[in-house]
Amino acid sequence: MIKHWSRLDFGALAIYLLVVIGGPIAILASIADFFAPFIQHFGWFLFLLVISISTWVLLLTMYYIFLTIFGFGRARRDYPLAAPRSRFLVLIPAHNEEAVLGATLANLKQIDYPRALYRIVVISDQSTDETAAIASQLGAQVIDTNRRLFRRVGVGKPAALQYGLDTLANTGQLRAADYVLVLDADNFADPSILRELNSQFLAKPYTAIQAYLDSKNDDRLLSLGYAMSYWTMNRFFQLSKYRLGLDNSIGGTGFAVNVDWLVAHDGFQSRSLTEDLEMEIRIVESGGSVGWNHWTRIYDEKPEHLRASMVQRYRWSRGHWYTAFHNVGPLLAHFFKSGDVRYLDQINYLFSMRQNIQYLLALIFALGWGISWVVPQGGAYPMWLADVERSYFVPMTLINWAILLEGFLPMIAGYWYDAPHRLAQLPKALVAFYWFSLTYLADQLVGLATFPNQQTWSHTRHAMTTPHRH
Repeated sequence: MIKHWSRLDFGALAIYLLVVIGGPIAILASIADFFAPFIQHFGWFLFLLVISISTWVLLLTMYYIFLTIFGFGRARRDYPLAAPRSRFLVLIPAHNEEAVLGATLANLKQIDYPRALYRIVVISDQSTDETAAIASQLGAQVIDTNRRLFRRVGVGKPAALQYGLDTLANTGQLRAADYVLVLDADNFADPSILRELNSQFLAKPYTAIQAYLDSKNDDRLLSLGYAMSYWTMNRFFQLSKYRLGLDNSIGGTGFAVNVDWLVAHDGFQSRSLTEDLEMEIRIVESGGSVGWNHWTRIYDEKPEHLRASMVQRYRWSRGHWYTAFHNVGPLLAHFFKSGDVRYLDQINYLFSMRQNIQYLLALIFALGWGISWVVPQGGAYPMWLADVERSYFVPMTLINWAILLEGFLPMIAGYWYDAPHRLAQLPKALVAFYWFSLTYLADQLVGLATFPNQQTWSHTRHAMTTPHRH
């Protein structure tokens, strides 16, 4: 018996079968007559390789089209606002963040929640500047990893979080809390953040909840691309999955985790450079669940220069591929044992870097098609190759571009629903999103080739003390 389909109504199941299963079958059947020239000239091995990649991309694409359907409409809170009861530890890992930490702590003073029910803890991680001093002066509890009271496990941010967790457990402060909320040192938060999380945790038994992750800055092309990816994915991936009863994704900051789960499952210890994704998988594999909160936001500073952005996304890509390849087997085993589709959904996400591959395939096919028409036939460019391109590559090119054009709809809708309404900015926002996606492709490909290296952490510098929004 397949579990969790009971959480989808029959309409959703019918749409799933029609779009995700029927869509790829119909598309491949429509071009089946064109397979013969490809096989004749390139052989079965290359054909099976290309058709496997094409089918994989189509399946993932159709799955995300299916999810998109459930992102439309007003996001209505599905839990009652409750009186404050949950106790929170707000952990802020910070490496040389003296430029922004003061503004972050000042922003967090605006949190609308009883002060007795939450504690702000800054983990100064191997800082050589005034990070620890600033945190202390502004009333935050400070844990300094330079004191080396505990063994450092891992690298970068997850190592800092685990050190902080070990310290708080040793002093008894960890067990005095119900949930740990993780924020980056540059983040701003809505004043309602703890009230919303408290109410949702009391109403729903989630292991972790990710709050709406927004951008602190969107006034440059690249940072606007980040913001567009947030507005699109938050609604047509996160909110859609929340509505369908599937597990949501943890985004690295702005997420709260149950203390009991942290104690029982090695805390923030991570083998990869993407501790957020790894924790998400660990929660699902342990039988827990990850929720989504669309009604309170975290604002995260994003790089405005390409080099810094590429370095950051290269780390993300390496960590993502590492986590994907190391968890696909266990997730499949969990699925076959339990019949729970949440495990398949996690595999879909782990191998979801399909859109940028789709861009690449569409571009390659389009270039080949163009060359076949421009270059004279015969000689260096034989007629048979032109026939193969026109018979196989042209249909695949048109299919890929049609699907990519379909992707404009959730971008525009995400911008309309969740971004400040600046219609004059929409054309630039669409360009920014595609620029962000195309530049991400290079990082994903290099990350795929180098993912075994999970020991080099790249720190992203922050400098904004006020939001930079159009």
